[in-house]
Amino acid sequence: MPRILIAPDSFKGSLTAVQFCQITEHLIQQLIPEAQVLRLPLSDGGEGFVDAFVTADLATRETVWVSGPLGKKVKAAFAWQAHSNTAMIEMAQASGLPKVRLDERNPLQTHTYGTGQVIQAALDKGAQKIVLGLGGSATNDGGVAALQALGVEVVDAERLPVGLGGQVLKSIARIDKIPEALNQVEWVLACDVTNPLLGANGATAIFGPQKGLQPQQFELLENGLANWAKVIQQRTGKTVANLSGAGAAGGMAAGFMGILNAQIQPGFEVLREQLQLDAAMQPKDGVPLDWVITGEGRIDEQTAFGKLPMRIAQMAQANHVPCIGICGSLGASLQDLPAFNGLFSIVNAPMAEMDAMRDAPQLLESLLRNLLPLLKMH
Repeated sequence: MPRILIAPDSFKGSLTAVQFCQITEHLIQQLIPEAQVLRLPLSDGGEGFVDAFVTADLATRETVWVSGPLGKKVKAAFAWQAHSNTAMIEMAQASGLPKVRLDERNPLQTHTYGTGQVIQAALDKGAQKIVLGLGGSATNDGGVAALQALGVEVVDAERLPVGLGGQVLKSIARIDKIPEALNQVEWVLACDVTNPLLGANGATAIFGPQKGLQPQQFELLENGLANWAKVIQQRTGKTVANLSGAGAAGGMAAGFMGILNAQIQPGFEVLREQLQLDAAMQPKDGVPLDWVITGEGRIDEQTAFGKLPMRIAQMAQANHVPCIGICGSLGASLQDLPAFNGLFSIVNAPMAEMDAMRDAPQLLESLLRNLLPLLKMH
């Protein structure tokens, strides 16, 4: 009786990790009916972070209506653990790129106020610990708007509250009130980004373009984040500009580290511990694990640098379990990524990227119908 673990990340914009697991499990049940299947949709802190906890029955899903990145109301979910008074929040649910049309993306205007509203909803439920997944943001506001939603008073030289969006960073003069209740909360930032706040590898330079940054806006935003870092240092004594990971989610990490003393933890490690991934790789009732199936939208040479599928493959390798990687775009070989035993793209013919993304569920099913019988023969 073969045992198969399905543990993918999402194919961003086309296939969620939950959908990947559902399609794969359904076909395994069809083609290898005797198999035992364990499905664990994963995330590095971005898309799918909440789903990972809810699907594993580690938390319940709570939904709230909040402000999107440009002010339009959006529905966002967070995962709630009542027994530990812990909320797992995915900032992209309120402030992520998919919430903004391509032609409306502008980091001078997009903001994180809605993420702050989600956090406040969790605090209102009695949260004593917030695990905030950072990834996929549409914003570059240093987390200012989220902090404002939580009652932090960020003001200009006239002691008036600053507005919203990256455009206000340059006008911040000081931080007045920080609600004492926020200091009683444990703050964890789940994030695999190590970029600093500023500079050539900083939030604006690296991630700004995908958020709609125009070349003429760079200096304004970069100087604005530098000003925000200076104001944080004046208020709390913390130097955040060059901290590893401070540039995550458009500098939101810097704001939360500097003002709320948040600690960064790799997103994969958060789920590895909570979902007990190490135990999932072990034999159960004397029956060993036979295969691990993982994947994400693109597998290439960058996958080797700690991407989620690579971490899964390395765990499988350490436990002597073969691992298959499935992706949309394949730009690496087994020689590049020897921790894998097979690498496969769901794209089975020349096609436009938009077509491949639209048809990802059907393409995955087609690949698995050819691939799974081989696993049965193993």
